[in-house]
Amino acid sequence: METMNLVSVPVTALYAALCGFLIIALAANVVRYRLGKKVSLGDGGHEDVNRAIRAHGNTIEYIPLALILMALLEINGAGNTSLHLYGIVLLAGRISYAYGMLVPHSSINQARQIGVLSSWIVIVATSIQLLVSSL
Repeated sequence: METMNLVSVPVTALYAALCGFLIIALAANVVRYRLGKKVSLGDGGHEDVNRAIRAHGNTIEYIPLALILMALLEINGAGNTSLHLYGIVLLAGRISYAYGMLVPHSSINQARQIGVLSSWIVIVATSIQLLVSSL
């Protein structure tokens, strides 16, 4: 009988769990706004509902790829320090982005910019590290 090799990715799992809580909080925020404005689908033409939807949607668009890349790095033996750094930057960036979307400021919204840039940095850095480690 063959034994199954199990793969453990505890660092990525930690950030996946924390990101999961963030995603649910943002989803609940969309529901709260929709209920408050009596909107059952879409944003009903309300800018604040649209902002809540995009804060959630943008987070959903970036987190999965970043976590997959982190998990692949962890499986391939990347150090915990770099993985924690990626996870912290990803989570902090996503929180910054959500804050920037939900608490709008001037037309130049630094919190949103930091959020997007941090997600891009994590995705690019993990991609480069994966490429280099697989050569």
